[in-house]
Amino acid sequence: MFVFAHPDDAEIYCGGLVARLVEDGKQVKLVKMSTGNKGSRQETITEGDLAKIRETEDLAALKTLGLKDSDSINLDLGDGEIENNLETLGKLVAEIRAFKPNLIVTHNPDQTMIRDLDGGYYVNHRDHRNTAHCAIDAAYPYSRDTLFFPEQLSGGLTTHTTTEFLFVDSWGNQDTVYIEITKQAKKRTAAIACHKSQYPEDKAQASTDYFAPELDGQRFEQFWYVVAD
Repeated sequence: MFVFAHPDDAEIYCGGLVARLVEDGKQVKLVKMSTGNKGSRQETITEGDLAKIRETEDLAALKTLGLKDSDSINLDLGDGEIENNLETLGKLVAEIRAFKPNLIVTHNPDQTMIRDLDGGYYVNHRDHRNTAHCAIDAAYPYSRDTLFFPEQLSGGLTTHTTTEFLFVDSWGNQDTVYIEITKQAKKRTAAIACHKSQYPEDKAQASTDYFAPELDGQRFEQFWYVVAD
């Protein structure tokens, strides 16, 4: 299960992994917390119009990665308004209990300022940080224990425990793993480019070059891998 804040985040940070898992016949669920309805610098566009544009772009990106519409859900939270609270946890817990992932991939939960291997910094968006904390908390203990959101259980869902996590945006972590996505790199870039309101084609390629740089003809996406009891 991929849990990300905005419609384009999974493609940017780990679109190659998504495509590779699909190609390998794995079941994949992509959960987006927000519609991304404020992600624009245009002065004339409305939140409603932007949300519709981004939904259309998102559907195109899903198909590019090999996902069906049913493999993806948006929890429809406001852009910039994602909170790690019980209401949000309940929505995410329901998705975890329904899909029962053995692995959750999400944002970096630990850092506000991300430092890459070249010494450059960029901000870990507040929505990203809160999404990561929600994903962790939803997995433990809220999805596991029967007395959290018991109405979900009476409605037919069952409890679930997830102990494996991959965190993106985790340069140089001592528990870094590298997953080869050489064959999926073009799909990755094409999926990012589907989000035209956010990324022109050259910027999409630059994103792949940054987050999955080519080395000796191969490309890898990197993650912080954690197994938590």
